[in-house]
Amino acid sequence: MNKYRIFVVLLTAALFAGCLSPIHVEETGSDSGPLVGLYNLKPLDPLFISLLGIPQEKQIETVVDEYGQITLPYIEEPVQVVGLTISGLEREIQRIYIEGGIYRTVTVNIQTSAKSYFMEGEVNRPQEYDLNRRITLLQAIAAAGGYTDFADNKDVVITRHGENIKVNARDIEKHPEMDIPIEAGDRIKVDRTFY
Repeated sequence: MNKYRIFVVLLTAALFAGCLSPIHVEETGSDSGPLVGLYNLKPLDPLFISLLGIPQEKQIETVVDEYGQITLPYIEEPVQVVGLTISGLEREIQRIYIEGGIYRTVTVNIQTSAKSYFMEGEVNRPQEYDLNRRITLLQAIAAAGGYTDFADNKDVVITRHGENIKVNARDIEKHPEMDIPIEAGDRIKVDRTFY
């Protein structure tokens, strides 16, 4: 992994640290782009969408897919949500329903639930873990009880949004400033050594 990629990962985590619990935020400014400090939706984020003020109020439980989209009742095309804030998505869904003539008025309320990551392979407690605070790769490995006797800490793979990020955790142990923040939905696999 090159230094630029590590910098981008660390910068992204720093911007969104502390925004991993259920949230409902209001922002100011234009809709031209994401605002620094607010949580922007990502693939695998779980969403609870309430449509209120309509003849039959609806509660929708969904997950942002790997393409950054969600599907909604009565809407033919998927809605692109990645990069939007919660309140930005609320306004977008409201606009789609009203301008599409589906509802005259609708109030949209969205919440995102606590998130998780997965530990696999040669760790002592491979399982799903809650992601309710900022955590790094080495902290995630420690939370899983550390390595087994057969682990190859030079061969760790983080699968994120369908992309595999190969990591040499031994190098990170020597250089903690290179530690990688974990994101919701990450699958971390520690491979087995061949000797």
